[in-house]
Order: sequence, then structure tokens, then C-alpha cells
Amino acid sequence: MTRRKCLVLGAGGLVGQRLQQRLANHPMFEIVAVAGSPSSADKQLSSIPWRLDELRPNLPGLIVIDANNPNLAQQCQAIGVELAFSGLPSAIAQSVEQVLVDAGITVYSNSSAYRRKPNVPMIIPEINPHHNYSSKHYCATNCTLVPLALPVAAITKLSAIVSVKMRSEQALSGAGWQLLFDQQALSRNVNPNIDGEAEKTSAELLHVLGSMQDQLVTPAEFSLDVKCKRIARRDGHQVFVTIKTQHSLELREIIQQLQALEISQELPSKPKQAIHLVDQINPADHLWSNGENFSSNPNPSDDLKTGMAVVVGDLSVEGDTVSFNAYSHNTIRGAAGGLVYLAEFLLEENS
Repeated sequence: MTRRKCLVLGAGGLVGQRLQQRLANHPMFEIVAVAGSPSSADKQLSSIPWRLDELRPNLPGLIVIDANNPNLAQQCQAIGVELAFSGLPSAIAQSVEQVLVDAGITVYSNSSAYRRKPNVPMIIPEINPHHNYSSKHYCATNCTLVPLALPVAAITKLSAIVSVKMRSEQALSGAGWQLLFDQQALSRNVNPNIDGEAEKTSAELLHVLGSMQDQLVTPAEFSLDVKCKRIARRDGHQVFVTIKTQHSLELREIIQQLQALEISQELPSKPKQAIHLVDQINPADHLWSNGENFSSNPNPSDDLKTGMAVVVGDLSVEGDTVSFNAYSHNTIRGAAGGLVYLAEFLLEENS
């Protein structure tokens, strides 16, 4: 298989470095350029501080280019870049990504700047592949949405949804690398407020569960009660969910639908099962799931499936009320890993 040449937008941030990690040995993609902030530009990539717990992948000889350089697209074209993976902050992504798209480079974005925008499909492969259409710009969802949306989508196969209530506990890494080095936050003195998170999560859930006609999405309609908070955990977002359905359901059929949620394609980042069912979630032990097993010593550069499943536990049903909690790795399945998985899926679908 010929590896497609790609650019990573993000040199020093958590998502940018997760993208470097996920793509370094990827069978479908080859990193030929990394772009970052002006303070990182013209430096050896290997000299940029590494923020992740796992070893830095071997990407020798790469010099960071300036993401704000007006000639960025021309620089990329000169070295044969076909695709870009963006972990840029939204304010920067808004302009940089569009420049690349205009130059004919396909952009896969983790930024919130283009979510739910026209001509930029926002897709979770297991949930809304029917939202796919030919584009040069695609985006992944908010990291908090992933552990909520996959189980909810499975349950919609059995009954219409009347309401969803969710409470989240979100990791420090969801706010960027700075909190991971903040001694106050690490000692549990963390600000629990996450401005705008509940609104984003709600809107994106209705979007991915919506219908599409003529490349326009009509959001799903049901009542939402969503509250999000930050806690002093390094990685992993956990959600506590109660769903009211139109019809009474049985536990057996819910389990069947949760286990059946998958795509047909075999892809490098596809988990062995999208949803990993357990009796109870243990955040310390259940962060790195490939859908069948948990890893205590992951190597995300080589094992592209670990960290890609959503773990669901404490599942119960009483008539028309379904309750569960779910857990996923916010910078793997919820960000960089999910974005690479989306690119794998779309290249297979659109080929």
C-alpha cells in the first residue's frame, strides 16, 4: 500500500503530538511535514518538548514550519502533501485550514471551528456514515460526545429517544497540556467549569443523529439535559447517562445493539468492538481498550486499536428508562485517534 503524504498541523499541543504518534508508523499515511506556532517554527521537531507519557515516535529530520506562513500551502504542495490532519486551536484553524483546502489539500480537522458548518461533513463512522459526501474538508466531533453518542446511537436502533440526561467528568488533558503540569489542578484544586461544553455536546449529538438531504443535516429532535465538569484526572472522559425511550426495552436487546455497533470495513484504527461492555467502569484500568482487552502498557504508535473503544458499564433498564455510564480516552478516540480513524474510513468509502 502506498502511504499518502500528510501534514500534521500541531507541533507542541496534545492533539498535535497525538497525531504525530498515531501517524508515525501508520500503514496508510506518511508524515512529511509538521506545522506549528511561530515560536516552534524553524526548530527541529525533536527539540519541541514532548507532552505525552509514551515515548516520542521516531520522526527524524523534520523541521517545524510556521502554520501562519502565507506560503504554507505552496510549501506543502512542493513536497507532495495530499492530506492534512489538524490539531490547531480554533482561532488559528479557521484561516489555516481554509487556505489548505483552497489549494486542493484535503483537511481532516479536530478543531471546533468548522463543526456543523456547510460543506464540512462531521462524522463518527459508526453513527452517521450517511453524512459523508465528497469534500476537501472533514471534521471530527467534540471529545465529550464520543462516549455519549455511540451508546445512544445504538439504542436509537430499538426505539425513538424522548430525552437524554448526561453528566460528565472530564480529564485535565481535555483542556490542553498546560493543566497536566499545573500542580494546583493535579492536587485536585481544579476549576470544574467548562464554558460552552454542554451546549457544544448537545448540538453535536443532535447533529450526528440527524438526517441528511442535499448535503444539509436536519438535527434529531429530543429533550436534552447536559452538564459538564472538569475533574483532576489526567486522561479519560466519563459520562453518566439516563435515556427515556418511546417504547419499553429489555436489557438483552440493548446489549445486542451495543455489541452490534460497528462498520463493515477493516481499518487500522478500527477497534475490535466499538463498545466494550463491562459490569462497572474502573477509570484507572479501563482507559486503553481495543474493544476486547485493556492495555496497562500501551504503545499507541504501533497499536492503533488500543484506546479506540468506548467502555460502557453499570447498564440497566427499567421499562422506558435506560441508564449507563461510559468512558473513553479523550485524546485518542475523542481526538487524534478518532480523526485518523475518520480519514481511514473516508478514504476507503470515497475510493
